[in-house]
Amino acid sequence: MAKPFIVPTLSEADAEYGMLSERYTALTNELAGISREAEELEADMRARRAPSIRPGVAELIGEAVDLTLLERPRRLRELRQRAGDLEQAAEIIRRRRDDRLSAASLAACKATKAEYARRIGKFVDALQVAKAAYDAAEEVLDALEREGAQIGYMPPARSSFFAGAENGVTRFVSEAWGNSNV
Repeated sequence: MAKPFIVPTLSEADAEYGMLSERYTALTNELAGISREAEELEADMRARRAPSIRPGVAELIGEAVDLTLLERPRRLRELRQRAGDLEQAAEIIRRRRDDRLSAASLAACKATKAEYARRIGKFVDALQVAKAAYDAAEEVLDALEREGAQIGYMPPARSSFFAGAENGVTRFVSEAWGNSNV
């Protein structure tokens, strides 16, 4: 059995586009994680306030102070700075990837052109067979009309796609050949 044809992704068709896509995904995933961590830290800061006295003073009066509560603002600043850097880097990579889209599309289309042409060829062949069958059926109606019969009693099944010299089949086949798809 023939192996099914698989259309390549843009990343498979163009290595540079693939590398930029992977980098963009990595940056946006890290940004999402940093954003979640910052949101959790902000929620924790609202829920558990930092002590109003410095740790040294608390120690002198015999109270315990959770030092991690004092580190949260610094950590939040770090997270926000990292998030800003990630946003900027992701935007630069996104623009570079977008600039590479045409080259990746060209490569993907080039890789699939022969298979597409083969399938369009099969479709054109089937349309031509269908057109011949339609023309044969029309011959019956034409003969009835030449005899003066009222063909509305049939009733006829006519299609503008197949009918006339400039029908849809003729135009489609012409376009397929003209675009080098067959």
